[in-house]
Amino acid sequence: MNLYCLNNFVDYSLAVHQPLKHSNRIKYTCFDISENYIVLGASSGSLYLFNRQGKFLHLIPSKHGAVNHLSISANEKYVGFSTQRSVVCVYVVNLSAQSVPQVIFTNLCSDASVQVTCMHWTQDEKQFYYGDSKGQVNLVLLSTFIGTTLINMSIHPILFLESPIVQIDDFESLLLVSNCTKCILCNTEYEEYKQIGNKPRDGAYGACFFISSNEAQQPSRIYCARPGSRFWEVDFEGDVLQTHQFKFALACPPSKIHKDSDNENDNMCGDNEGNDEMLDYQPQNLQFGRIQRLRQDFLVSFTELGLYVFDMRNSSVALWCNQFERIVDCRVVGNGEIVVFTQTGSLYSVQMHTLQSRASALVRQNKFLDCAWLMRRNVKYFADKAREDYELGLLNQIKDFLMDRHQYELLNDLSVIFDAIAQCENSGDNNSSGGSSTAADRSCSLGASAIPCQRSTEESSPQGVYVLENAFCDNLKSQKGEKHFKDALLTVTGKFGKNIIKYKFNIFAEEQQKLVRDLIPANERSLPFKDIKAIYENDEEIVCRTRKAHSSPSPSTSQSCRNRVKNTGTGQHITAEEKTIYNLYLICKSSKFSNTNFVERYRSLFDEYSAPELISLLEKLSRVMVEHGDDPEQAQRHCYEMYFHYLNPELIWEMDDASRDYITQGFVLLNSSDDIVRCDNCMFPLRFDNSCVFHELGSVLLRYYWSRNEQVKCFDVLTRVPALFDILAKLYLAEYNMDKVLPIILNYGQPDLLIDMGKSFTLNAWAKCFEHFVDLHRGRLTCINCECITTVENVNRHFFYTWNCFLGIALEYMEADEILSLIFKWSNSIPSDAIDREFYSRCLLKG
Repeated sequence: MNLYCLNNFVDYSLAVHQPLKHSNRIKYTCFDISENYIVLGASSGSLYLFNRQGKFLHLIPSKHGAVNHLSISANEKYVGFSTQRSVVCVYVVNLSAQSVPQVIFTNLCSDASVQVTCMHWTQDEKQFYYGDSKGQVNLVLLSTFIGTTLINMSIHPILFLESPIVQIDDFESLLLVSNCTKCILCNTEYEEYKQIGNKPRDGAYGACFFISSNEAQQPSRIYCARPGSRFWEVDFEGDVLQTHQFKFALACPPSKIHKDSDNENDNMCGDNEGNDEMLDYQPQNLQFGRIQRLRQDFLVSFTELGLYVFDMRNSSVALWCNQFERIVDCRVVGNGEIVVFTQTGSLYSVQMHTLQSRASALVRQNKFLDCAWLMRRNVKYFADKAREDYELGLLNQIKDFLMDRHQYELLNDLSVIFDAIAQCENSGDNNSSGGSSTAADRSCSLGASAIPCQRSTEESSPQGVYVLENAFCDNLKSQKGEKHFKDALLTVTGKFGKNIIKYKFNIFAEEQQKLVRDLIPANERSLPFKDIKAIYENDEEIVCRTRKAHSSPSPSTSQSCRNRVKNTGTGQHITAEEKTIYNLYLICKSSKFSNTNFVERYRSLFDEYSAPELISLLEKLSRVMVEHGDDPEQAQRHCYEMYFHYLNPELIWEMDDASRDYITQGFVLLNSSDDIVRCDNCMFPLRFDNSCVFHELGSVLLRYYWSRNEQVKCFDVLTRVPALFDILAKLYLAEYNMDKVLPIILNYGQPDLLIDMGKSFTLNAWAKCFEHFVDLHRGRLTCINCECITTVENVNRHFFYTWNCFLGIALEYMEADEILSLIFKWSNSIPSDAIDREFYSRCLLKG
């Protein structure tokens, strides 16, 4: 039986994915969290820095490959990270918008197959350890200049083992290293090494220090994970004291994450589950990799499918949870917060508390329904606890709340808890009043927890339900002299009564199931419960409950689609268009579930229609989607995506104006964004995300309008989809209008565009480009439309806006003396550490 629960659930996923919302290519690969920051490494090689509320703060670009491990130093001054190209880097945390992110790096070795497997900072932030896939442990020393600027780091190998390193931890002069075969305890002061235990193992098992705040009562220990869900408890001499075995203790129900909800229906749907304590759970033979300490007594670990917390002082399982999908990593931070990172790049935070403290907190917060469902999932715990703890009397407020809300079924489930609370209170009253009794009639006691007993039978029975307190609760052992279960059930009549029987049916013992089965007519026993429910519920009520609210039904096309299955069975005629719409709807629905483009499946259908006819067909399909529950805008998006995957963009040149306008509207709908910094004067885009879906289609549209001298339509599209600025730059370049081309290139923010167009620049154009680049670093952007200057913050957030990148591209098309002359001209505007020595070496080689 779990004594603890997970609550204070926070989902950071939506917030941390905001910077990636326009890029399907970049994925998060790893993370770390500290008191003030969340840092995520990405497949692009960059780091994304957020505050603890999930607000995006900074992008740290890196060109050394996808990040595979990262770690924040103790005082949050540095972030150490490694990449798949066998590079170890350190980033100096600096949130100043004017300064260029400072990252130093060094190669592990010439063999790119050697990867960092774990990293660990020491408390003084002057050094960190990392282990690699070759089995080597290295110490990285950081050196600073006048204590402020990071200028160098040096790597010193300290340990060579035969298998990949799994986890590193340290305490004062002791270093703990766990690899795939053994654990090593090192005294770095005396350079002494000792293997912990003599039994080798094969697999990724972690180890960590468990430092106590009271050595007299609880000595500090080391814990090492072992095969078979075991842990070694080790002293600081490296001697194994005992083995903790959790394989069979893990044969218990998983804990549910308690999410606070103000929506009663959400709460009931999410928590109305069977009693987990009655299910049969098997022992778990698990392999625990990274392990971490939680508060004073607990150890946290994880597998891909579960999160586990162990009470090491009492050698028991605190809880385990299987509600996270494919866990990649987790961290313990602050006072008991557990942060979980999954394979999809999602990030969640939970905290562990006792069930009792959680219930008390919910009552104090007036979240009575949340508390009631917590009690419902843990009836035995609260009933036992109520007999021991008089303070649980405050849970009586739940009883009054449920009575007011007519939650009689839930109230009945909790009646055993309220009885236990009443017994505890009565016991306290008896002791204080010399043994006087306040016990009332037993059926009246139920009335306090289910139905008011002072009313007449007819008045007090909602929909014909008469159930005594423990009629449907078998969590407690029967008391001596207690009546038989069948005697506890007076009568169950009406629709609500049958629902109670069916709801409870699958958690009864065999004898109780037989008794309840007698109450269900024989002709209904063979039916699944969902079919029994359909018999006793009106069909119209079911339809109203499941159908989404929407406007009145539209014309015959959608109605025909809803009835097409019935018509097929009765032989009624279905038009070819209705059949096509039905097929398209099924194809679109399948593509949404599988994230697959089924263009080949509907290409032959689309080929039979002209452009106007196809557009009319898609509009009808959109209406069908809306009637089947889709949001109107989302339905439009799905139809446009189907069409654009099918459409050859070059056909735009031959279409009629109406079809072309339809395509333009769809392209804008699929690419419009609110995250655009605009000109103060004319509201034309200045800074934006340049990702774009169906970019080739937008390119053809822009070229068509430009060729017809319809610049107004061009700029209407560009105002809403500035990701097409690269096409506009090429159109202006063809007209040799460099005053427009240069601001576009710098505002667009992609090195590829400058590389592509830089070959056409003259020396004078490069000189103007330098001038614009200096203005850009001052936060001054030139509007392409009105040519006014607007001051913008954080324009250097992208890798393209570093001097190293810009000068590297310029050097490809300029002579060394020309580019050095321009650097000298603008030297007062270039930070002293903005240009690497590598650039000047390239200048010397170029001559």
